[in-house]
Amino acid sequence: MNQQVMTDYLLAAIHGFKAAGIKRAVISPGSRSTPLALLLHRDPAIDCWIDVDERSAAFFALGMTKVDLQPTLLLCTSGTAAANYYPAICEAEATNLPLVVLTADRPPELRGVGAPQAMDQQNLYASHVKKMVEMTVPENTPDMLQYSFWQAATTTIEAVTQPRGPVHLNFPLREPLLPDFTRTCSIQQTIAYPRTQQLLPAAVLTELAPLFTKKGLLVVGESLTPSEAEKLHELADHLGWPLVGDPLTNLATCGTASAHFLSQADLIFPQLNVEMIPEVVIRFGRLPVTKNVLLWLSKLPAGIEWLFVDESGQWQDQLHRSAYLLQLATEDFVAQVSQLPSRPQPEWFQPWQNLQVAAEEALAATPSLAEWNEAAAVRILQQTLGDEAQLLLANSNAIRFVDRYGTVTDNTYQVFGNRGVNGIDGLISTVAGIAAASQKPTYLLIGDLAFFHDMNGLQLLKHYQLPVTIILLNNNGGGIFSFLSQNTLSESDFVPLFGTPLDLDFQQAAKLYGAKWHGPATLADFASRIEESLTTPCFQIIEVAGQQKDPVIAWQALQEAFQERISDENKD
Repeated sequence: MNQQVMTDYLLAAIHGFKAAGIKRAVISPGSRSTPLALLLHRDPAIDCWIDVDERSAAFFALGMTKVDLQPTLLLCTSGTAAANYYPAICEAEATNLPLVVLTADRPPELRGVGAPQAMDQQNLYASHVKKMVEMTVPENTPDMLQYSFWQAATTTIEAVTQPRGPVHLNFPLREPLLPDFTRTCSIQQTIAYPRTQQLLPAAVLTELAPLFTKKGLLVVGESLTPSEAEKLHELADHLGWPLVGDPLTNLATCGTASAHFLSQADLIFPQLNVEMIPEVVIRFGRLPVTKNVLLWLSKLPAGIEWLFVDESGQWQDQLHRSAYLLQLATEDFVAQVSQLPSRPQPEWFQPWQNLQVAAEEALAATPSLAEWNEAAAVRILQQTLGDEAQLLLANSNAIRFVDRYGTVTDNTYQVFGNRGVNGIDGLISTVAGIAAASQKPTYLLIGDLAFFHDMNGLQLLKHYQLPVTIILLNNNGGGIFSFLSQNTLSESDFVPLFGTPLDLDFQQAAKLYGAKWHGPATLADFASRIEESLTTPCFQIIEVAGQQKDPVIAWQALQEAFQERISDENKD
């Protein structure tokens, strides 16, 4: 009898998930979650993926959701299995991604009495989820079946409603745990998939119209699709304003570019003078990863008009400057502003353009960027990737290399990142989710420490035969710290605490998980490997070996070349 009651209750919940748009689930097998796992796995309307490592599974689901912003269901058993979801949930909350987390749990009589694999799972994820629901112990009365359906459906709707984010449902289940497969769902009611109406503050934009005729700056720091990036290029041309954004904005890789786009902001911004202070700054989402942009913006004087555009309606302005929050999608904002009068002022943009040209010349002429090293390899990768490719940038050096050495490319490909809380965990699993959801050739640029953190994610690539090329930047430790103040420490302090050499043979990791491995020694060999991967994608690791101080030397050389060009121009 208990099996029938439990099965009816869980089928009603699954029906609710589907009614609200759930079409896929990532399951980490376990005992207490058995009935939910089996019912989901047997449901032909739900595409199920299996990963035994809960931390990896959660990042895998995160990667899937990045591709299409559709909700992904996550299921695990009770105990510390649920705690291993935490890092990915934090990232999902910070980047507004709709994960629907299901945790199985012991029933109330087995909590707090020393029962095995029991821990407090209520409010386990605290403020990092939009909503937490403690489901009742299963009952199959009509009212309780409706309750089960309604909680599943409305909680999923909460996940996809702006601002999007993760939600958590905790299911206490009693034994026996095998469901009754003869039962069918008796719930007939459905809840329509939510269609949230976009807020269009046309009146507000009309009121602000005079601002768009002034000297302004566009700053983009949010993950955008290539089509959204194209719209921002159109906006920059319409207004005649400089446009700044890091690699995750896809401004450099959307296949088209405005002449107003400054792709080398990290070089340019320290050189800006008082005549280049804008009257208006419009920000889209978070600040770019480019530190010199942050430093310059934070020192701007009072009296500047700041506008903050964010579709989620969250006022995440760490500079505390914006007077207006415009809850608009990027395309809607551009469409409305394009209808307003503008007054491009070439003399305003010319100094910015001169610095951009000097930066591009420095990139082309710096000798170290024509030699075999991590920075030069990243530059080739960014320029070589073809249309329809996807690139996930790990944090620390990987994303900064692309930010500093990348340029505008004619090819269209999408760049992703986990920049919500900037962790180095779960990145291999995230790229596996991106590849699984899109079925496109996919690339991961990652350092050796971040690779080590998520080697379990390689099993997903192997098991599902996902066509992911991993470009492994191996400088044997935390190369990012060579750029930071910690590099002034004595070797006895720096090496164990920040340099953290791993001394691992990653070719053996490739062998263990069935990946092809390449260790190119020249830029030409590296470029040919990337070009080959575009036509015959496969699971492979291309290892770029280097030293921790090499990137610092390359960056200093580029800065010196840039300074020389600026000095020559000033003399002329």
